[in-house]
Amino acid sequence: MTQKINLTCPGCKKIVEIDSKFKPFCSKACKSIDFLRWANEEVSIETFEDEEND
Repeated sequence: MTQKINLTCPGCKKIVEIDSKFKPFCSKACKSIDFLRWANEEVSIETFEDEEND
């Protein structure tokens, strides 16, 4: 017996099967919206300055 694994779409919070074509997103639309948010610098990864290099 195989159990389906689901995850939550980071865009719209829908439940998505792990073998989704657009994983971790539920659709091409959610994937594109996420890309545009990164491209427009609406989101970013926090970085920390190295105090020794100052």
